[in-house]
Amino acid sequence: MNQLINLFDKYGLYFFLGLLALNLAALAWVFILRRNFKIIFKNQPSSGLDLEKVLLDLRDRQNSADKTFEELKGRIKFLEDALPKGIRKVGLVRYNPFSDTGGDQSFALALLNDKNDGVVISSLYGREMNRIYAKPIQGGGSQYQLTEEERTAIQDAK
Repeated sequence: MNQLINLFDKYGLYFFLGLLALNLAALAWVFILRRNFKIIFKNQPSSGLDLEKVLLDLRDRQNSADKTFEELKGRIKFLEDALPKGIRKVGLVRYNPFSDTGGDQSFALALLNDKNDGVVISSLYGREMNRIYAKPIQGGGSQYQLTEEERTAIQDAK
């Protein structure tokens, strides 16, 4: 015990100065944290620092953002599923089926989706008549006989 007292007498001042330095460092750290808390909470309506209220508000906002994100993922999935089904490929061939009269008033119009399914519409125009035909297209072909102009319109659409 005497050795401890002698040790304290000899190095007590250094021990005291070390503890003082630790206290000053802790005090500086507290002031830095207080300043950071004021920056974080400066937009809060209440003048007091209410960490629990801020954290609960952040959790509510995160839950709302998660819900919105899931809704948007569902909408995107729906659009990605529907997009290949829509008509996005178009091919048009104008021609004159009657070499003796008129101009290129007749046409073959192919309307296809990403899977090359759709329809080809043909119009035969003459002075006395106008006929319109529609043929379904599956995978770029049809169960009905296609004219050369219709095949060309389908190829142009692909």
